[in-house]
Amino acid sequence: MRTIQKGRGLTLAAIGAAMAWAGASACSAGADSSLSTSALSSAIGTVTTSSGTLLCAPTQAQIDACSGKAASDSCSLSSADGGTGVAGTCRTTVDGASIACAPDLPAPPQASIDACSGHAAGDSCQVTEPDGDVRSGVCATARDGTTLACSRVPTPPQAAIDACASLAAGDACSLPGRADAGTVAGVCSLGPAGIGPLACAPAQDLLPDATAACSGLAAGASCTLASRRESVSGSCVTPAAGGAAVCIVSCASLRGPFGCGGPGPGWHDGPGGPGRHGGH
Repeated sequence: MRTIQKGRGLTLAAIGAAMAWAGASACSAGADSSLSTSALSSAIGTVTTSSGTLLCAPTQAQIDACSGKAASDSCSLSSADGGTGVAGTCRTTVDGASIACAPDLPAPPQASIDACSGHAAGDSCQVTEPDGDVRSGVCATARDGTTLACSRVPTPPQAAIDACASLAAGDACSLPGRADAGTVAGVCSLGPAGIGPLACAPAQDLLPDATAACSGLAAGASCTLASRRESVSGSCVTPAAGGAAVCIVSCASLRGPFGCGGPGPGWHDGPGGPGRHGGH
């Protein structure tokens, strides 16, 4: 189970691997598995859509795709080999210095959308799977920030639910460790879609907080966004709207749709540029 990590400023929402883009982009189709979408890439895409601000440093190709356009205008990115690209939306960068193309999040399956037609967020819904099985869920706003669709209700272990019985979302919690190895720290969450139930998610399952990654560091300093499965380096950037610096990694270092346009001159790249370490 994953959760949404709370914090001040621009934070990266942690989302489950099941919600990853999973090669939905034409830029990733048929590509090497090393270019498949990661949880970090999906998280950055989700928060970019919800905030309207591009939360990674764009390549020159992304900037060129929005030349002469304004924020919120449609744009398109080509795949690295010049083949079919993917639709996107022009977004302002965190420091407000430029406008660049961010890949649009894929829409939910039509069956999930149809299941919530005429319903409101929080309503119960059912979706008939291709194999004929009926899946129950709850209507919730999809990752594109606008579409209401039938989402699965997470079913965390009872121990995780009990750990947050007297707590609220965002509160610290603890879970029993394996083989009587003490306890595991976590955070109470209503799940990726915010539809519950409230349960404790282990801290190691959380994606990093972009603001915390630059705590005590000056703008321009190197920083790292690291989770259990991947680590990506970047630079601390002060948001145009003010506030604490946030860690911004190169879009080119992310997997999935952000790979559209191929690697190009990064923004705020230091010597060698931001990059990816470890991973899958």
